[in-house]
Amino acid sequence: MTKKFGYEVSGDVSLLDGDYTDFSMDNAGYGAPWDRSGPSEADCLICHLKGYQWKERGAALRGRFFRYGPTVGAGWATLKLSQDELGNSKADEVTVDYTKKESADFENLHLHIVRKPPDENCWSCHAISDGKKRGQQWSPETDIHKAKGLDCVTCHPSDKEHNFAKGNTLQETVRDDLDNTMYSCEDCHYKGKNKKAPRYKHPFSPRHMKRLACETCHIPFQIASADLVYDNASTGSTIVYGTSRFLSNNPLDSQKSISGVDPNIWYPAIKEFKGKIIPVKSLIVIYWGDLDERTNVVRPIPLWRVREVTRPLLKDEKGEGLPEINSLGKIKTYLKALKEKDNLGHPVANHPVLIKGGFLYQFDKKGEVEKIKHEQAETLDFSLSHNVMSGPDVIGARGCGDCHSKKSSFFLRKVLVDPYDEKGKPVYVEAWERLGIDKEKLGRLLTEQ
Repeated sequence: MTKKFGYEVSGDVSLLDGDYTDFSMDNAGYGAPWDRSGPSEADCLICHLKGYQWKERGAALRGRFFRYGPTVGAGWATLKLSQDELGNSKADEVTVDYTKKESADFENLHLHIVRKPPDENCWSCHAISDGKKRGQQWSPETDIHKAKGLDCVTCHPSDKEHNFAKGNTLQETVRDDLDNTMYSCEDCHYKGKNKKAPRYKHPFSPRHMKRLACETCHIPFQIASADLVYDNASTGSTIVYGTSRFLSNNPLDSQKSISGVDPNIWYPAIKEFKGKIIPVKSLIVIYWGDLDERTNVVRPIPLWRVREVTRPLLKDEKGEGLPEINSLGKIKTYLKALKEKDNLGHPVANHPVLIKGGFLYQFDKKGEVEKIKHEQAETLDFSLSHNVMSGPDVIGARGCGDCHSKKSSFFLRKVLVDPYDEKGKPVYVEAWERLGIDKEKLGRLLTEQ
């Protein structure tokens, strides 16, 4: 509106500089120097150039040379590199050189552009986010579709407007108007929409197909570690625990591994979604918040505000070098601190609460800590739809006893709901509890069929 850049209008107020980059670890002063580098513009070659130089492009962006990101990605630049505080490569200088032809020839660029984006280009963006959320991989060893020669755009084709076909997953809300525009498992393997796809032949009752999503049996476990717990409460900074910390290759005992089995294996949680049981990767988030008693909505308190208060020193109950906020005494001390006023005379929170393990912790009328069930304290569940398996590892391949037995790894598998109770020990529930099955029905389900 002013015909000026945000940094020209806002001065030193970085929150108003028109910078759309993510904050770095709650550092409100972290911003993109558009006045020096310019923005990183749209880059068609990100998808349509085979051999795109992703690592070099990342180094340029970490060095805040945003304008040169596309040029570096195409291979038309020389970088002088160093390392940032996390050990990642970072560009200190960028020298543009259009004579370089290792990735693409600038004079004959049309000969290098591919109509069908290669998987590595899709995966260069999706690997980090999908890996953190789901432990997702995409290789011939981890997915039967990749092993059979299918690629990303086989299932996720695009129209000329770049509207990519997609399914319908939990949590994600990007382009919900495109939900269910890709072929489902049933479309290819039952309805014959893909003539090359094998038709499924299952010996069990067709009721299973109505009750279970295909992925529930064909994604029996995952191998790559994923983020399982985000603890934003114990230290005022984010502590991340992966699946390997609380889950094991033993679905019936997450604290004890089975010898002779890949130690990296972990088992998904399961839940009901639109009438079917689906596999999910749960994420537990622990944080301090400010409760709006009128709406019952908890607004998370920014971590930099939590770090500003005089916090109690927490003990490391498990001797792992990381403290945990677990006992009612610790929670009470923290809640008191969050009611204190800051340097400007305002309380950090009017109604401070802790969100953890399915519960909201707050002061009761007597000033003691009470915990009550709260929707925002439930796990965040992410759908699993890749790493599809066939053969003996599929649930049910060994018969009905895979699920319907006294040692069912399906109904009795352990699901983490809280990384530490009042004694610092992890809290698990079994899959049947999450599905809302009562014990009488469970008994019938665990009977040999």
